[in-house]
Amino acid sequence: MSYAAVNTKAVAVYARFLKPEVPLRILDAGNIKDGLAILESTWGLELSENPHLLEVNVKMAHKVCDTLNSFHYYLQGPARRFYNAILTRYEIQDLKRIFRAVYHDEDVNIVRNSVLALDPALFPKDQPLGPDELFKILDATPYGRILAPYKDVSRDRILFYIEMELDRSYYEHLIKEAKQLPKKDRASVTAMLNRRVDLLNIRYIYRGKKTYDILKSEMENFAIRGGNIPKKLLQTWIYADDVEALVRSVRASSFSFLFQEKRDNHMTDILATRDLALMYMKQYQQAGLSLGRIVALSILMEDAIKDVSTTLEGLRLGFGKDLIRSLLTIPMKEGEVWQ
Repeated sequence: MSYAAVNTKAVAVYARFLKPEVPLRILDAGNIKDGLAILESTWGLELSENPHLLEVNVKMAHKVCDTLNSFHYYLQGPARRFYNAILTRYEIQDLKRIFRAVYHDEDVNIVRNSVLALDPALFPKDQPLGPDELFKILDATPYGRILAPYKDVSRDRILFYIEMELDRSYYEHLIKEAKQLPKKDRASVTAMLNRRVDLLNIRYIYRGKKTYDILKSEMENFAIRGGNIPKKLLQTWIYADDVEALVRSVRASSFSFLFQEKRDNHMTDILATRDLALMYMKQYQQAGLSLGRIVALSILMEDAIKDVSTTLEGLRLGFGKDLIRSLLTIPMKEGEVWQ
């Protein structure tokens, strides 16, 4: 298929949402009021007078979701099927938020009113929604079967299990769909998927050992099948005796950047996200007229939401600009200084 029309749209979307580097403009403004004005003017958002960060995040997410859904009409055949599979991540996001609200005893109505892809009617209004009710509701969806085995997992670890299972099924489905793409599209899309799977596997193994102490055999079942890490090496990491042994082994690999010697708290999530952002930007710039450019753009827009949210929250908490900048996925430019 021809990607001329979809490429034109992608360039326009990039120029609207990403090229202005809104998080850096907000950081330069140095205060929330001016930052929100910048966000409203560039992203075309309509915010209340003193919006909570949740409102900002939800409206940004809806803007991105609506924008990315509009690409669907430009695609055909295997490309459309793969892209639709990519967008099911919004259902995954909704599910994770619902589970967190239920198991943290939070107001489920807030999540119900801000879902991106799931039907809000799935979750009845003005009725208690506990774990049993949630699993019963999901029985009528494609997610019921894959999540039902975790119904009796203890509350202190069920969210981790649910998150891993949802991500595993999501990415393995994407890998399967990617194999049906034409060769040119398949190469760039597979490169992005493999890197993401590798980093996700490492992060889950690390969290599983450090925080949840889950059985090594369980972790092996949760590992996403795919990626470029050799199976033998992945097994070594899964069956490492403890967190320290895992970190030592990863530091001896090409993923050593995830565990920097000078950081005791291991900023693995931020470092992994930044690594992926660099890859997606490279794919967007070099993929040319291909599906890979659209896939890369979709993730870059998700990163923009996170960066705006991080910047606004950092300013609210009174963090220094240099600290906030260090938490963003936007690559640092040579000589860039924030004070």
